Amino acid sequence: MTAHNDEFLPEPDDGELVHWMEPKHLEMGLGGVSAATLGAFALGALAMLALLALRRRL
Repeated sequence: MTAHNDEFLPEPDDGELVHWMEPKHLEMGLGGVSAATLGAFALGALAMLALLALRRRL
């Protein structure tokens, strides 16, 4: 915060508008990749079972 008697000096322009919008690198270990793959497979299997169950009822 500046006092009323301080001079306003603009920050130097470094070409960066907002630093918090920079994309962050996604780091996932072998366990994370395996869990994501297993989760995707389980979700697909559940969707297929739900579809088959709905087809039998119609």
